Amino acid sequence: MQEKKVSQKNISDCFTPELTNQFKNEMDVALKKIDMTPVKAVLDKYQIAHFQDSIDFVEALSPYITGWQKENEGSRLYSDVTTSESRCIACEYGKDMIVYEFEFIHSLAPEPMNRVVYGRDFGILFDIRDEILFEVRVCNAFLNKQEMIKLNFNE
Repeated sequence: MQEKKVSQKNISDCFTPELTNQFKNEMDVALKKIDMTPVKAVLDKYQIAHFQDSIDFVEALSPYITGWQKENEGSRLYSDVTTSESRCIACEYGKDMIVYEFEFIHSLAPEPMNRVVYGRDFGILFDIRDEILFEVRVCNAFLNKQEMIKLNFNE
């Protein structure tokens, strides 16, 4: 198997402040679809899909986007995807991030499991410096809504 070459150029070289805002908005729309195809399409559109950071992002995000689906059980979203602001509590301690939450059911599962509504969430951290995107990452250690309220971050 031949190893794919990865560009040594930085993602930040591909962005301006305007493109960073545009990318962030388009990625938000793509992430709310809970489907890897639109996420990859946004990375392709901005010509950053081949960067190692983007490859790592897709690899880390995929289990959150596809891992809830069970073959032959009619897995489907139960409600709209919601977002909330949060803060990282691990490797990027204190950095602002966005949490995506969704509910789903397995409508073809045996009764009563076909009526259980499950929930899942994941965090996305946009590393933006001086209004330029440097990296987009999945964060799995963040404050929940109640913790944000308790610490007065949502005022």
